Amino acid sequence: MNLSFLENKLRPYQEPLRNTLLKWLYLHLPPQPLRSRSMHRAYSQVAQILMEAIQENEVDTAFCQIVRRYLSAILPFLESYEKNEFPLGSATPEEALQFLMEQHQLSQYDLAEELGGQSVVSNILSGKRRLTREHIERLSKRFHVSPATFYAAG
Repeated sequence: MNLSFLENKLRPYQEPLRNTLLKWLYLHLPPQPLRSRSMHRAYSQVAQILMEAIQENEVDTAFCQIVRRYLSAILPFLESYEKNEFPLGSATPEEALQFLMEQHQLSQYDLAEELGGQSVVSNILSGKRRLTREHIERLSKRFHVSPATFYAAG
């Protein structure tokens, strides 16, 4: 069995990609298991750019559907790679907040208004002050994570 024979057998099952962006994404960043940190970094950055475009309503509804289709294809591979390469131990609430700030490229000043000032954020991150229930509610909404993310294990 050769390649041309297989292509002819499989051709009836292909779905045409009419959108140029989707074609580009599937050609350059096809949904596949991630094998390296550089691959993870590239797919993560693309996913973040696409999700931000959808959230900021920079694209029309049809385009959003296309982007969601691509994201639904790559996100399971990102999640799988992250579970294997970056296993979560029991992180403190401060470590969880620090991690989320890094992922979203936020500074202490970016959270100051929500948490009651830059000094409050600094004290929380250094462990001198604990997150309140109100802080946890605001942070879980901002980062779209479960409030349990910010409670100490045990």
